[in-house]
Amino acid sequence: MAFLPRSRRKDFERLQESCRARLVSLDLPPTADLTALCEQLSQRRSRKISLLPMPLGADQPCGLWLSMADTDLIAYEANTARMHQEHIIAHELAHIICEHRSNEAIDTADAQLLFPDLNPGLVREMLHRSHYSNDQEQEAEVLATMLLRSLRGAPSAAADGESEFVSRLEKTLLPPRSERINHA
Repeated sequence: MAFLPRSRRKDFERLQESCRARLVSLDLPPTADLTALCEQLSQRRSRKISLLPMPLGADQPCGLWLSMADTDLIAYEANTARMHQEHIIAHELAHIICEHRSNEAIDTADAQLLFPDLNPGLVREMLHRSHYSNDQEQEAEVLATMLLRSLRGAPSAAADGESEFVSRLEKTLLPPRSERINHA
């Protein structure tokens, strides 16, 4: 990570540490899977978590979390590979775990596309948020990746930040190398 600006490197390391702490706090059993994680989060939050596969289309988000009065609904793309579906679900669960919120509302067209049989105003009120900040998206992506690695029994990322896992996250979440400043 020597090619990253020192401040970005420190920010990324803090993000990783925060996500590791969240993962540890979940105290997942060694045999946990996404279903067990949903059940555990449901119990902790005293709210049901429902998973809803639906065809969302290429121009829509792959998944979203709908926080309703007594249920958390995770809608995810039905027409994709199982591994991709699991990542989408883990990403949305990470938003729940991190208690992310947004003040941006969904527009009428998106509301009608997602739930054509419901009043768009009701859908907008239910969704209350549809977009997160870049920091929240990065946190959800890092935590989702860690969750899936943990659920699949993969070894955790090395604390020194030099693992293949960290390299893949950097490539995904940070600007291309040509845009990075060399502070080595």
